Amino acid sequence: MKHLLLTTIIAVLLVGCGKVINSEANRALIDAAWNGNIEAVKQHLAAGADVKDGIDETPLDEAIENDETEIADLLRKHGGKTEKELKAADN
Repeated sequence: MKHLLLTTIIAVLLVGCGKVINSEANRALIDAAWNGNIEAVKQHLAAGADVKDGIDETPLDEAIENDETEIADLLRKHGGKTEKELKAADN
């Protein structure tokens, strides 16, 4: 019974909550940018992580905040924007 419940929950998440899963996947990119792990950032970018995704801050915001200029440059090359830039573009 427990196995069936877990399978059902996973199926619902995969089908009905794509954005939640996407945000969780992009959380790894944000964490890598924050921690200065350029190899992990490269892997996440190669896997298609969204450089503009973030709840309060984008991966670029995190890199800039921690003086990770090499990561910030890499994110910008892939279309990365700060939260402020994204909000300005929406207006």
